[in-house]
Amino acid sequence: MREGGKYLPLMQRHFRHRGEGYHVVIRPARLVNREGKEKEYYPGIREELVEDALRKLALEQFYGAYFDNQAGVQFTVYQLNKELQSLGHEFKRSSLVDALRICSGVLLTIAKEDGDLMMESPIFPLLLLGRKKDWVKHPKDTRCYVKFHPLVTQSISCLTYRQFDYASYMHYTHRLSRWLHKRLAHNYSQAGLLHPYTIRLSTILRDSGTHHSLRASNNARQVEEALTELQEWDIVMSLTRDVLRGPRHSLVDITYTLLPTMTFIEEVKKANRRVKLLSTKRFARESSPHSG
Repeated sequence: MREGGKYLPLMQRHFRHRGEGYHVVIRPARLVNREGKEKEYYPGIREELVEDALRKLALEQFYGAYFDNQAGVQFTVYQLNKELQSLGHEFKRSSLVDALRICSGVLLTIAKEDGDLMMESPIFPLLLLGRKKDWVKHPKDTRCYVKFHPLVTQSISCLTYRQFDYASYMHYTHRLSRWLHKRLAHNYSQAGLLHPYTIRLSTILRDSGTHHSLRASNNARQVEEALTELQEWDIVMSLTRDVLRGPRHSLVDITYTLLPTMTFIEEVKKANRRVKLLSTKRFARESSPHSG
């Protein structure tokens, strides 16, 4: 897709979230490679894994920090590398630095369907890196810092950032499995054996940003592989399919009805209790006559 082997077009996607339609435009990041040549990159699976690992470091290992009231994390490339290695993802340190720079250099423009601008920001609006010779020679000591996307800060501040089974999530083979898992963790707050989760193939393809094949059967195969992984990792216990066919028996859409496992139900209950606890503490703090 690169024009002249260097430049990429803007990537555009449409999706819906909680009944609202959105339009996102991704401007690729431009890096100078080791040969001194410019090349543009979209954020991909590597960048997704790096961002999620850094969020984990920020939330669970007390490396989180605020910079100008925006959530961020301080870390070393060594820490980041070890975290990803522990979950089966092997990258060279130079590759992780490239991922950080792509997340800092890419620009996301998110707007509502009616055209109103919501936000324009890189994935990491601020990136502080040590010098290359420092993180190569002293990887355990050279500290780095990133500031997360403003929507991440907003989610943390508004208590809509929900906990989920990070270990299972990071072990998935397919990116679509991770998207489905995160969607269930954030949207399926009433998970239970009497309340199955229903989602359509067309919804998954539209909202996940995954590649659309011209052959409907290929799209369905991608989703089936992801759902199989969710079953293997004890997230989905069983599923049923309601297939909609068109002329000449062509595949039009599939409605999936997912029944969660007890393991996933317990994870959701823990997340619900955590949100309730944090909401209570926040209300008590804001109601205190000494607050502010």
